[in-house]
Amino acid sequence: MSVRLRYALPTVLLAGAVLISGCAGSGDDPKAGGQPTSRAPGARPSPSAALPDGIVKPGTALPVGDGAWTVTLQGFKRLPAGSVPVPAGSSAYTARVTVANQRAQVATAPRTAVTARYGALGRTADEATDSSASSSEDGAQQVRPNGSIERDLKLVFPDRAQGLPVTVTVEATEEGLAEPELLFFEGALPGGAAASPEPQEPQGAPSRQSATPLGQWNDRVRLGKVTVTGEGASRTASLELSVVNRSGDPVPGLGTTLRILTGQDLHLAATVRPVYGYHDAAIAPHRTATQTVSFHVPEAAVGGPVTVEAVDAGGSKVTFEGTLG
Repeated sequence: MSVRLRYALPTVLLAGAVLISGCAGSGDDPKAGGQPTSRAPGARPSPSAALPDGIVKPGTALPVGDGAWTVTLQGFKRLPAGSVPVPAGSSAYTARVTVANQRAQVATAPRTAVTARYGALGRTADEATDSSASSSEDGAQQVRPNGSIERDLKLVFPDRAQGLPVTVTVEATEEGLAEPELLFFEGALPGGAAASPEPQEPQGAPSRQSATPLGQWNDRVRLGKVTVTGEGASRTASLELSVVNRSGDPVPGLGTTLRILTGQDLHLAATVRPVYGYHDAAIAPHRTATQTVSFHVPEAAVGGPVTVEAVDAGGSKVTFEGTLG
């Protein structure tokens, strides 16, 4: 099971449904960055508000291909401890995607790719290492008239995500088409009450500053602080990239290229692009997506200044500054 980028443009949006009882937000919601402006409220799941249009609760059958197919996601269930290997402080969950043929003839099922994002920042869940089924099948699957196929998912969430909302993006691509239809489901992750809210996110950089500190928001983009691991001449570094979708329509993905510049001389240490550097699935309406981005930096640069340029799909740049590790 893999989470893949699709050439996503929204083609199907459906009426929202009431959020599953018990769904709780977290304290990691984004705050507006830069100078105060008049714009839509920040994207934060609310346990008391209805889901936005285009997002439904698990168990709802959504049509694909003008009703030729329906896709249904059953909510996540926690797997017994030890059933699959997971990192310390994490648990594995399973969910099922059902693709049903609504026609009275044999047909090739749409391919599906699934991305699960949890909490107000929409951090991306990892796939279980021994997952026996993929969320995106390379081979065509034939489905009998009025029949269905089921695809089991196994994903790993940190234990602190228990009780938090999980927004699932299903990208369904019909045979012969390049672009998927986007389907969004949202419900609470089971396993216990949500942990205490995280500290509020810092405000974005004032407009007078030429660069935004790492860990703060600049309008709809946030870059977390860089952590460095490993030994030797080349070190592995990582940071979180967060992008807010404040509109009522899906957006194709985070769509952001990162240029990592180290030292006072701004040495270009790495360039991280969507597809090649991180998964870039579509972002649901009024939701946030966060992806961990990894790259390599020279040992000599560790502990020194780092400058990161975030370049969106249209070429606009936001500059962040901080310390490397």
